[in-house]
Amino acid sequence: MKKILLIILLLIPVTAFSQTDDEKYYIYQIISFGDSNKEGLKVFVDDGKKVERLKDENGKKIIFTTPAGAFMYFLSKGWEFYSIGSTSQGAVMNGIGGSSSSSYWIIRKPCTKEDFQAAVEDAIKK
Repeated sequence: MKKILLIILLLIPVTAFSQTDDEKYYIYQIISFGDSNKEGLKVFVDDGKKVERLKDENGKKIIFTTPAGAFMYFLSKGWEFYSIGSTSQGAVMNGIGGSSSSSYWIIRKPCTKEDFQAAVEDAIKK
């Protein structure tokens, strides 16, 4: 009986992770932020084809009060958080310089292999 239980316990991890990464496909978007002013927080979306302001179904620009509000919006649309990153740039001239940095989120949504391939093709400039 102990041998059977041991065999079952050894097989569970193998079957639980039998799906390979080759079978998983995702569509990715990069979310960045523009200036926050009295109007609110501007959000830009890079979908692999273009970078533009986030808009609703009617083409109206969506503005948020905080980054957390934007994050919850994307989660409510079925996107999942994947990674965060940042970029920095600066310059110095005659001993005077400045720098700026911005952060971005990478989000993803599961898709079919066909949808993934179509997204790759759409992202290639022709």
